[in-house]
Amino acid sequence: MDNFYYSLASGSSGNCGLLALDGTYILIDLGVSVRRLTGLLSGLGLTIDDLDAVLLTHEHIDHIKGMATFVKRHSVPLYTAIGTAEALLSKFPQANDHLRPFYSGANFTVGNVKVYAFPTPHDAAESTGYRFEADGMRVGYATDLGFVPTPVREALLGCSTVVLESNHDPEMLRTGPYPYALQQRVAGPRGHLSNPDCAKLAVELVQNGTNQLILAHLSDKNNTPGHARLETEAALRAAGLSCTILVAPKDEMEQPLLLTREEACVCCPSA
Repeated sequence: MDNFYYSLASGSSGNCGLLALDGTYILIDLGVSVRRLTGLLSGLGLTIDDLDAVLLTHEHIDHIKGMATFVKRHSVPLYTAIGTAEALLSKFPQANDHLRPFYSGANFTVGNVKVYAFPTPHDAAESTGYRFEADGMRVGYATDLGFVPTPVREALLGCSTVVLESNHDPEMLRTGPYPYALQQRVAGPRGHLSNPDCAKLAVELVQNGTNQLILAHLSDKNNTPGHARLETEAALRAAGLSCTILVAPKDEMEQPLLLTREEACVCCPSA
């Protein structure tokens, strides 16, 4: 299993994914305990020390839940935007030696993988999405974004596999248990991507070569896998398009999603 994406957790309670490209292992976010991470990696024949890097999207707890224990026990470098690094150091000064801060919009290399980091609109210090390129393959990752600005769209176009946020159904959010202020935050321009907005972007992605979509960071209270999938399927069908659509479960995927050179890009997880 040379090249794959494996969602370890996705949603409001935790987010974490493993990308394997050209012999390089990159963990995206640390929203699970180190104990659980160790067990999930073991199932793939890997250990935490096999990781080349952890890339963090932002400092919210559902993305860094395991960080305190991780930096005590392991020396794997943590890459994140400068604003996020500063926010993390105010909580975890012991992480200083692990952090590799970068400017948003930066390009850098991890192992054999070229990484392009792009800003995402979210109510965090400096939220970031990623595009990964190696050995003729591209993978895109974008979650925790209130809308799709031009830099996000441009970064994801041309990816054959995309992990993309499909956080909430607007009607479920409106009639659900969240108080009005929280509803406004989730639906706002620095909140989370709705199913309709995800579906709209999905059409453009598939028109530009995406053939695998992983819908991620689904809300526990304001969405269901069925709502998310049907919204995107309907939008693609109306445009005369089709592609493979997976929904990242709250816990780990049943099996990793294999990537090939013909399937070049991946975009984003669930809340």
